[in-house]
Amino acid sequence: MQRSVAIAYVLWFFLGYLGIHRIYCGRVGSGVTMLILSVLGTLTVGVGIGRFLLFIVGVWWLIDLFLTAGMAMSYRK
Repeated sequence: MQRSVAIAYVLWFFLGYLGIHRIYCGRVGSGVTMLILSVLGTLTVGVGIGRFLLFIVGVWWLIDLFLTAGMAMSYRK
């Protein structure tokens, strides 16, 4: 069963930093990792390491621009 590519991209655009689009596409492990990095980055942004974590998530989010369609189409329950 495939997931909707349009919904996956809407989730990527609005909630991509939280990894929700990855969870929707069945990539739960990497989605939760993205969520944890975002939360830890936000909580530690004042310390300095948070900027690095958010930078990693931002690059990951941009790469997912090209990967989300394939993830949604290859979803298997």
